[in-house]
Amino acid sequence: MLALVVTSASAFAADGDAHVLAGARAFRAGQWAEALVEFRVALKLGAPASVRWYEGAALARAGRFEEAVGSFELAWESAPAGRDPLLDYYRALSCFELRLWGCVVEVTSELERSGGPRIQQQVKVMADEARQLLSSEPPRDAIDACFTRARATLSPSLARAWFREAARLGSLRSDAFRVEEAERAASAAKLN
Repeated sequence: MLALVVTSASAFAADGDAHVLAGARAFRAGQWAEALVEFRVALKLGAPASVRWYEGAALARAGRFEEAVGSFELAWESAPAGRDPLLDYYRALSCFELRLWGCVVEVTSELERSGGPRIQQQVKVMADEARQLLSSEPPRDAIDACFTRARATLSPSLARAWFREAARLGSLRSDAFRVEEAERAASAAKLN
């Protein structure tokens, strides 16, 4: 699984970005904090925005799921083509841990089509639980709670993730409760 990280990092290293390669090595060795530092240094030094996906994966592996969701939100906005099934798995895991059920369904649906057998097996439990929870119309309080979480965070990218979740949940209701408001708020949230 981690060969994807090393392979992609090697391409950046060829362009002179030794920090991405060092981050990939640390990631593979299970040194999440070190990997995170290397990826962040690489980003500060001008590495491609696709490195945000690796930053998110390192945060997820370190159990820092809120930060991971924020990083994945930035990655999705700035480098959607930089993702792969392994990185999407970490995104799904981060969404699952934060109970962003609409995000879980969205990401795992793609993984069920594009991921290998091992990733598909790992996401099945997450996908099944999220789909079960979303099988009936979400209550208004769940959508309101997304707005509360979005407004409580200091991270604009995490706020955007919560607003997007509110829109996903609202779209599952017959009255489309707060969907337009959530979409406007998500668009207005400036990413850092």
